[in-house]
Amino acid sequence: MKILISVHTYYPDKNGVQMVTQYIAEGLAKKHEVKVITELKENYLRKEIYNNVSIERIKINSFDGKFTGEKNKYLSFIKDYNPKVLIVVCTQSWPFDWVMHKLNDMDCIKILYTHGYSGLMKHYPIIKDIIHLRPRALKYHWHWMRYYKNAYKYIAQFDLVTYLSENNISVWYAKKHNLCNGEILVNAVENMFFVNTAYERVKVESAREEVKFIYVANYDSNKNQKFVLEAFYQSEIKNARLIFVGSKKNSYYKEVVELNSKLEREYGKRQIDFLYNQPRESIPDLLRDSDVFVCGSIKEEYPVMLCEAAAEGLPIISTRVGHAPTMPGCIVVDTQEDMAAAMKMLCCNREERIIKGQLLQNYAKENYVIEEKVKWLDNKISLLLNKG
Repeated sequence: MKILISVHTYYPDKNGVQMVTQYIAEGLAKKHEVKVITELKENYLRKEIYNNVSIERIKINSFDGKFTGEKNKYLSFIKDYNPKVLIVVCTQSWPFDWVMHKLNDMDCIKILYTHGYSGLMKHYPIIKDIIHLRPRALKYHWHWMRYYKNAYKYIAQFDLVTYLSENNISVWYAKKHNLCNGEILVNAVENMFFVNTAYERVKVESAREEVKFIYVANYDSNKNQKFVLEAFYQSEIKNARLIFVGSKKNSYYKEVVELNSKLEREYGKRQIDFLYNQPRESIPDLLRDSDVFVCGSIKEEYPVMLCEAAAEGLPIISTRVGHAPTMPGCIVVDTQEDMAAAMKMLCCNREERIIKGQLLQNYAKENYVIEEKVKWLDNKISLLLNKG
């Protein structure tokens, strides 16, 4: 069976949407013919085959939530390939925006695989933007208010829409507009995170002199490494190390390093590591050698990094984002002071770290196994084909 997946980010990109789409594509490719059409970036090949998935790339330009580029090539590719199943990943993306007016003309099973609607708000502060003279915010809110005023009409035309969790705003939106084509499909993690885990290490080794806190996330303002760094200094714990792991250096990375120098002068030297350009295969080892995972994100939908930390059996301290509040063993914080206090508590309490790590690992084994997600989606596709 021919399956086409259209997505704005794919291998060799490194991010949550890419990772999830890649394990879905490669999982389905074990039984089906799978092609991915995605964005052409600098030094990327137009065409290639990776892990039994055929990849086609087209040129895309984006500005302020709007897209230009090889739209006709994209639509022609879908028509010429004539898939049995079309999986479109994410709203607010060219894969969705460019097909939404063509859906009724497509003779195939259509699936929308969502990762949250980042531009959607229950109430847009348009009046406040005007009163407080915030033109950029006004432009942003006005654009996405108009976008989601009509998006539900096109979402309704999909045979299946997957949502990350019941608590996601996308589910609220579906209920508001009486959409009945949705199902919950949470993210999963690669099997390498379930092997020789941090929890297994902690159970057999003696207590360490140094407790390692780790945050694996790209360096950017939304991931908010500055928040975590300041909380670590405020905690005033001396027998600890904080490790940041990001994909590459950028302007925000430099800001965090500069902030560390400032905090070091104010509080005294602390053990801080700033890592980058780490191969994906090294992440499990870095987590495995750590004691606590921390997350300072401002906004997330269903962060894979928390799933990976849970699979390793690491206790987690996280801001109130995504599914963090629903994870047993995860300490959810609302302020920097809360995070500092949680860091201090876990640093001084090895038994509590072990208990929370076990809770999270058990939860991960029940909810985050890739094969189960691929099997679920494959079964849904079969049911839709039989129904059609």
